Amino acid sequence: MNKMNKFSVILLIATLMATQITTINAADSSILLVSTENIYLVAGQENSITINLKNTGDYNLINIESFLTSAVPGISVLSEAHNVVNKIDDGKTKSYEPTLFVSEYMGLGVYSLSLTVIYKSPTEIMDSSITIPINVIVDESYVPKLKFTPSQESIKVKSGSENSVEFGFTNNWDQDAVDLEFTVSSSTSSITVIDNINTMVETMTPGESVTLTPVVSITEGTPLGTYTITATASYRDLDGNRYHQTFTLPLNLDSASASRNTVLTIDSMEVLQESIRPGDIFTMRLTVKCSGAESYNLLSNVAYGTMSSISPISPTTISLGDLSIDDTVTASYQLLASGDISAGQYPVTSTITYTNSRGETGTLSETFTILVDGLIDFELLDVPTEKVPVGETSELEADLLLIGTESVQFVAIGVVEDGIIERVSGSEEYIGAVDPDSPIPFDIRYKVSDDAPEGNHELKLSVQYRDHLNKEHEEEMSLDVEIGGVVDDLPEPNEGGIWAWIRRLLGLGP
Repeated sequence: MNKMNKFSVILLIATLMATQITTINAADSSILLVSTENIYLVAGQENSITINLKNTGDYNLINIESFLTSAVPGISVLSEAHNVVNKIDDGKTKSYEPTLFVSEYMGLGVYSLSLTVIYKSPTEIMDSSITIPINVIVDESYVPKLKFTPSQESIKVKSGSENSVEFGFTNNWDQDAVDLEFTVSSSTSSITVIDNINTMVETMTPGESVTLTPVVSITEGTPLGTYTITATASYRDLDGNRYHQTFTLPLNLDSASASRNTVLTIDSMEVLQESIRPGDIFTMRLTVKCSGAESYNLLSNVAYGTMSSISPISPTTISLGDLSIDDTVTASYQLLASGDISAGQYPVTSTITYTNSRGETGTLSETFTILVDGLIDFELLDVPTEKVPVGETSELEADLLLIGTESVQFVAIGVVEDGIIERVSGSEEYIGAVDPDSPIPFDIRYKVSDDAPEGNHELKLSVQYRDHLNKEHEEEMSLDVEIGGVVDDLPEPNEGGIWAWIRRLLGLGP
C-alpha cells in the first residue's frame, strides 16, 4: 500500500510539472512552444528524453540553437547538450533526443534542468531567446546489475614493486549484459595502474563471472595499510539501454620491498690510442653502469681547465638516454692535444646528470688523468767512418743529439753485443741530463771478435734514459763499421838509403 501511495504522489507531481511547463512556454513566447516526452528516468543508467520545438507562429523560424544544461548533482547531459536546427516552418515541430546519465545514488523525485533556445524570425532584426526549466522524474531506483566479489588473497600488494591483483564481477541480473567495458584507475598518487587498465567483455549471461587482472605499481615508501582503487563498468541490455556502475576496490598493502636506489658508476675510462703526443687527436671513452634501480634522461659532459692544452673537437654534452638495472652505456669524445703541449698529466672531469627511480635529479662526477708523452728521438752526429781489423779494439767518438720537446734524465749510452761486436772496458758512458738540440760528445770502446767475418756490419748502440714520469726507456741506434783483415807490425827500416841518411842527420846513428 505504501508503495502505491508513493508512486501516486510522484505521478501527481509529474502531471502538475508537465502542465506548468506548457503554461510557461505559452506565456513566454507566442511563437515557439517547447514540450518534452519520456521524462521518466531510471537511476544508474543512461536515459533518453525527447524535446519538441513547435513553431506556433505565422512565419518560419531559422537558426534555432538549443542549450540543455544540468546543475543537478548526479544528472549529466551526455549528448545533444547543444542542438542546432536550421529552420522550422510555421506550424511544424522539430524534435531531438538528449541522453542523460543518472547516478546510481539519485533518489526518487522530480529534478529540473535548464533549456535555453535562441532563434530568429524573418520579421525580427534581433535574435529571440527563451530559457525554461525541463523537469525530469527519477521514478525507478538503481538496482545493481553487476556484483563485485572480493578475495582477500588476491588483493594483497607490496610497496616498491609491481603487483598483479584480481577482482571478480558477477552478472546479478535476470538478463544478458552485453558490450561490457571495465576501466580501472587510481586517485592515489603513490598507486598507479600500469597494465590491464581496460578490459572488454562481449557478453555476460545471468550468473556468469569475469575476473579483472590489473597490474598495480606502488611507490617505494608508501605506508602499510588499506587503500582503494576504482573500477567503472559500462554495459548495455538487449534493448540497447546503457548502464554505468562504479566500484571501489580494496588493496591490502601489507608488506614492502627492499629499498632500491639508483646508483650510477663510471665503470671504465680509456684512451683508445696507446700514447698521446703533441698535436695528436685521440678518443676518450667512458662506460657508465646503472645498478640498484632504473635511471632516466642521462646527460654526459666533459670539462677541462681554462688553461688546458687539451681541447674538444666533438660535442662535450651527449644524451645517453635511459638505463635499466645492470645496463651500461658508452660516451666517446674526440680530443686534441695542442702542438705545444708539455709532457705531463692533464685532468679531465666527466659529469653525468640523471633522474633516479624516485624522480629526483642526481649527479655523478669523476676526474680522470690524461697522460701526454713528449717527443723524444736520439740521433748521432759527426760519426766517423769506422774500419776495424778483426780481433781489434776500437774507440768511437761522436755527438749524441736529442731531437724532441722534453729534456730527459739519467742518460747512458753503451755498446750492444751481438756475437761479432763485444763489450770491453769503456763500452758504456754515463751522460746524465740531456736537453733538446744540445749535442753531447761521447766516446766508447768496443772490440771486434777474433772470428768475425770481414765486411760491413752494424754497430748497435743503446741509449737508456728516464722521462718526466721517471719511467725507464731504451732506444737503439746503429752505424755501419767495416771489418778488415789483421794489420801486421810495421817492418824495421833498412840501414841504408834514405833512413840511414836521416838518422845521421839527426845524430841518431853512424
